[in-house]
Amino acid sequence: MRTLPLLSALVLATASLTSFAAPPDINDLPGNYFLQGVREVGSELWLGKNGKFQFMLIYGSQDDGTEGVWEIKNDLIVLTPVKNPMVFRLETDSEFKAKKEPEAGTWVAVASTADILLKNIEVKFEAASGKSAVANTNPRNGEATVTMPAGEVWARTGLRRSNSQEEWQWLAVTPERAKARIAGFRLTNPISAMTAFASLELKVGKDGLVVADEQSALADGVYKKAKTR
Repeated sequence: MRTLPLLSALVLATASLTSFAAPPDINDLPGNYFLQGVREVGSELWLGKNGKFQFMLIYGSQDDGTEGVWEIKNDLIVLTPVKNPMVFRLETDSEFKAKKEPEAGTWVAVASTADILLKNIEVKFEAASGKSAVANTNPRNGEATVTMPAGEVWARTGLRRSNSQEEWQWLAVTPERAKARIAGFRLTNPISAMTAFASLELKVGKDGLVVADEQSALADGVYKKAKTR
C-alpha cells in the first residue's frame, strides 16, 4: 500500500474548497491545494508560511513529487525544489525478506521506500576491521552489491545520493543481517527521492492557482485551496 503523506485528503468534495474571487494577498496563499479538472490525475500542493512547499502527484500507477521553497516573482508563484537529506533506517527482520541468498563472498544492501526500489543510491559497506567497499544501487532491483573476503564481518553501512558530496548516513548492521550478508534499508522520507519538476510557475486564477505553462497537462486544471476548519 502506498504511503502518501500529502494526498490523504484527495477525496475532499469540491464544496470544501475555497475559490478566489480576487487575486489573494501573499499572506492568504499558504495552505493546502488540491488539483481539480484533470482526469485520472491526483495532485496536492502545500504552501507553507515559512516559504517552503511540498508537491505530490499521482497518475496511473506512478507517484511523483518534490519539496523546496516558494516565492513571488513577477506576479507568479515560483516553486524551486531543494534536495533535502535522505533519511534511512535499517529494516527489521519482519519487514525485510530477501528474495534470494547473496552469492558467496558478496554483501548486498537493498534500498527502498515502503513500496519502491530505489535507484541512484550510493552505498558504502564497512567491515569491523575497517575495510570498506562502495557500490551504487541497481535501477532494476534497488540492490548494491560488493565483494568482500570471507573473514570480514559487516559492521555498518553508509548511504547517500549517487554522484553527490553529501555526508554519509551511517547505520549499524545487526549481527543477524551481517551473518546473512544482506540487509534492507528503508527511506523514511520518500519525497526526498522524487524529482517531479526542476521548477514550476503558478499564476492566480479566478478559482485558484493555475500552472503558468500552457503546454503542461496540469494547466488544464486548477489547484483549489482547501477551506480551513
